[in-house]
Amino acid sequence: MQHLLIGFNPQARPLYLEIARCIENAILKKQLTFQDKLPAHRQLAAYIGSSAVTVRQAYQALEAKGLLSAGVGRGTFVIFNGNMSDGIKGRTDGEVNLSLVAPLVSPLLGPLQRHLKQFSDADLERYCGYEDGAGNPQHLATFSQWLQRQGVVCESEQVIPCHGAQHGLLLAILACTQVGDRVAVESLCYPGILAILRQTGRVPVAVSLDEQGLCPQSLREQHSQQSIRALVLVASCQNPTGSVMPNNRREVLAELVKECDIQVIDDDIYGFLSEDEIKPFYSFAPSQTIYLSSLSKSVSPSLRLGLLVVPKAQRDDYIHLLRTTLWLPSPILQELACRMIRSGDVDRISQWQKQQAGQRQQLAKQIFAQFDFVDQQLPKHHAFHIWLLLPQGWSSQVFTELMAKQHIRVSADYHFAVVTNQQPAVRISLMGCRSMTQLKQSLLQIRDGLLRRC
Repeated sequence: MQHLLIGFNPQARPLYLEIARCIENAILKKQLTFQDKLPAHRQLAAYIGSSAVTVRQAYQALEAKGLLSAGVGRGTFVIFNGNMSDGIKGRTDGEVNLSLVAPLVSPLLGPLQRHLKQFSDADLERYCGYEDGAGNPQHLATFSQWLQRQGVVCESEQVIPCHGAQHGLLLAILACTQVGDRVAVESLCYPGILAILRQTGRVPVAVSLDEQGLCPQSLREQHSQQSIRALVLVASCQNPTGSVMPNNRREVLAELVKECDIQVIDDDIYGFLSEDEIKPFYSFAPSQTIYLSSLSKSVSPSLRLGLLVVPKAQRDDYIHLLRTTLWLPSPILQELACRMIRSGDVDRISQWQKQQAGQRQQLAKQIFAQFDFVDQQLPKHHAFHIWLLLPQGWSSQVFTELMAKQHIRVSADYHFAVVTNQQPAVRISLMGCRSMTQLKQSLLQIRDGLLRRC
């Protein structure tokens, strides 16, 4: 237990906060890692000469920060799963990086060169200063028209440009929740969502998933036990599972969040990959929902532009938060994005990415036919990634380490898990290879690795 309490000062008051501080440091320094079990209250109390009540207070403080999870009869476990970069690598050399979910760059280069050349001949001075807090009206009109083509009915005054989807998530969470609020998330979710919640003092609450995404009944049960203030929802090509929530479930969920007065943040950055009949969740409950989209997945991460759709009555609050956290997203990037939208290049590139994703999903289904992954039976599926369930005998850590030795990088389940006891799985990006030939070779290596223990 000594490693839990490095630097512990028994004279500090209140003592439970000193215990919590030491344990939090041990977690952040990876002396305690995801799913590690902590000592029982009485055991740790006896070790430091305190009371079980004091230790319980310390554990509860860390639960409120989303670092620990406790349950009657099972004990207290670490649920903090490290930094995002531990499981999702950026550009890497000398290996196939299937941990990063990003669009292919090839369809962007020609249009980007053309627009940059035209841009250089324009009046650049217009985009080199500070915009008014309300934003450039021409940009907002273009963004609103583009969003409406995605099925999001909104006015330009509702659109808040931000510096990518991650920044948009931060703004939405800060705007509609307070420190200590319970925020529902899918039990497997993007680590960036968990990072924002934990670093801003919000408490993530795991909601069960199935092959069709988030389960409304699980959300209802969680809300009955602990009042849920908001829900961060990835309904289309969910990250990491790739599931697509059908319209009928979106309707059920919309009625539930209205009934329970739960604010929804509809993170729809993969919405362009869904079939045309799938409607954004926002369209089912617009008064209850903050909508978030981005060009990072449909076009390129180099276009760091996120778009929030917010109630007009709250616009000033979002502009204040925007200025507090960033001041303003780049006017030059906004103008470049608008030119690409107006020319039709954004829609053409998005459609190309969707077609590529569909072809790569078909390839994955063929190669992994004897294994299980989410939405394996969906006739048309265009997610950029798959959630491959590992056969018996494998842990995700052992398997990802084996693949790393073969110079293939995939992401283990524990980087996405909010709670323990998930079936071992890995997320595999299907867009991490430029060519289908390289992707096929890499997926075959992954399959052969799995077969070693089958």
